[in-house]
Parts: sequence; structure tokens; C-alpha cells
Amino acid sequence: MKKKSCILGLIFLLLLAACSNNESKPSKEENAMKVVEHDGGKTEIPTNPKRIVSMYYVGHLLTLGIKPVGTLKSELESPFLQGKVDGIEDVAGDPIAIEKVIELEPDLIIAADERSAEELSKIAPTVVIEYGKRHAVDELKMLGDMLGKEKQANDWLASYEAKAEEAKEKISKVIGPDETVTVLEVWAKNLYVYGNKWGRGGYNLYNALNLTPPALVKENLIDNEPYLEISQEALPDVVGDHVFLSVYADNGGDKRAEELQNSGLWKQLPAAQKGNVYEIELDEFFNFDPISLEKQLDIQTELILSKLTN
Repeated sequence: MKKKSCILGLIFLLLLAACSNNESKPSKEENAMKVVEHDGGKTEIPTNPKRIVSMYYVGHLLTLGIKPVGTLKSELESPFLQGKVDGIEDVAGDPIAIEKVIELEPDLIIAADERSAEELSKIAPTVVIEYGKRHAVDELKMLGDMLGKEKQANDWLASYEAKAEEAKEKISKVIGPDETVTVLEVWAKNLYVYGNKWGRGGYNLYNALNLTPPALVKENLIDNEPYLEISQEALPDVVGDHVFLSVYADNGGDKRAEELQNSGLWKQLPAAQKGNVYEIELDEFFNFDPISLEKQLDIQTELILSKLTN
């Protein structure tokens, strides 16, 4: 009986040691690395990164089911990400605070430009997704492929496209197939027109809803430059049958917008004459991540449909 107890005790100790070893040693899968291509070249990164610092793209990562440990303040202040970014550290600097990033001990860093990546790559494996180079949906696909979240990216895209199809059918009662749509922003001393590769909801309008841009916008901005500065005199050539208008109010931008809308030139624009000017809040339309795109699509659809009740 004593011999049997000793054997059982020995077996228990061996099992305990085995469990202890398994807990202290990461699995091969956790240590796995892979090489990925990005805008800065090729980099070996963890297959399953646990602590990601990302300069931008927080809405993209959250859509993929990933919560980064650090990002820029502008991402944390995005109105449609509130309640989803709690616990993510602010690493804003010039443009990013290197010491703060080091403290977070990331195993992967997502930079938005090669200048930042050069310094950040000394801390952890760093990939570059150049800010504004591609559409938000393409950014999501790129991150999904890079992080092994292809299914999550495809699932979101299918849901988004279905939502856009519903919206497209509804707004067809307001915006005809031959009518054009412009995204315009007023600053104190500047006027900007946006395409489909930046914020202001352009991707929703031109890609998801398949609305038509004016010729100048199509030629210069669609799938090309993100925005274009124009003169006030050029408005008749740029503003289509419908215009989504945002205002950068600082330094007198709000006053300039008021003066512009009271001007004779503005009042002669077809969009103004027909009441097809849709005012959007800049803080709500500044970002262009997947979460923001969906919320912006709701707002855009409601603004367009409001014309049916006016």
C-alpha cells in the first residue's frame, strides 16, 4: 500500500511539473512569425500580435476584433469610436511619443508614414500603411490579410454593402442617375473639394452609393488625390446638383461659410437654388474608418431623404 502511494505521488508531481512547464513556455503558435508586405517593404511580424500600437486605423482594428494598446489622440477622440476605445493609451507626440510607445511594450507597430516607421522599427516590428493612400475598405482588407482576420474583414464588407444597397434604393427617389454630387469644405481662407480617399464621407457617396461626381472632381480626385483646393470663382465648375457641405470653423471659418452662402455666386448654384445643400458636422465626418463609414452613411441617407418631407 505504501509503495502504491509513493507511485501515485510521483505521478502527481510529474503531472504538476508538466503543467508548470506548459504554462511558462509559450506555444510555438504564439511565437510564430511571418513576413508581410506593406508600404514600407517587407517585415517579419508576429502571426498573432497581442500588443499593437497603431498611429491610425483604430476603427479598422476594432472592426477586425482587435483592440490596440496605443494610438494617437485624434483616433481616441473620434465620435463614433466612443465607448470602444476605453483603455487605449494616447501616444500622440510629433507625431508619436517614442518613450510612451516603449512603455507599452508593443509586439507590432502600425505606422502611417515611413519617417515615423524608421524610428518605431527600433522598438518592435513595424509595418507602414500610408495614410490616405487607399480607400478605407482596401485598408481593412490589407489589415485583415496581415493579421489573419480575413473572415472578419469580409463579413464586415458584406454587411456594409448590403446596407449601402438599401440606402441606394431609398435615395434614388431624391437623386437621379444624371445628377452630380460634390463634397465641399469651407475654411477661413480656403475652399476644398474632396474625393473618395479621405474623410468627409466621399467613399460612401461615390463608391457605396455609386453617386456621380462632377467632371472636375472625377478627373482630379476619384481614385487619385484625396482633396483639391479651389477658388471661390471655380464653384460653378465644381459644385454639382447636390452638395455635402462641412465647415472648419476655427479662425473665422464659420463667418466665411456664412458670407459664402449669402453671396450672389452661391445663390446661383443649382444645388443652392433647389435646396440640395446638406450640411454635415466636420467632427463626425473627419474620420474614414469602417465604423465611422457606417454611421456617416446613416447620416447621409437621412439628410438626402429629408428632402422628401421638405
